[in-house]
Amino acid sequence: MFDPWINISFEGCIAANILIDALKRCGPQFDTEKLVDVLENTHNLDLGLGTPLSFGRGEHQASHKVWGTQLEPDGKYESIDLE
Repeated sequence: MFDPWINISFEGCIAANILIDALKRCGPQFDTEKLVDVLENTHNLDLGLGTPLSFGRGEHQASHKVWGTQLEPDGKYESIDLE
């Protein structure tokens, strides 16, 4: 069965893990500016995705990699190499 929420759930999980990492690095006393600074100085974060995630002052998208999948006739997802 096709589930359009799988990709959204995966992206949400990644975003949550990035936020958790940043909050840990902020420490107990943080504000919005410190959180933004920590996120913009996140480089080569390894969440086990096979590609490091990085941000910068002018780069607020951690990765430009796309993980391709296709739905097989039997209803199962198969990953496809897009490189």
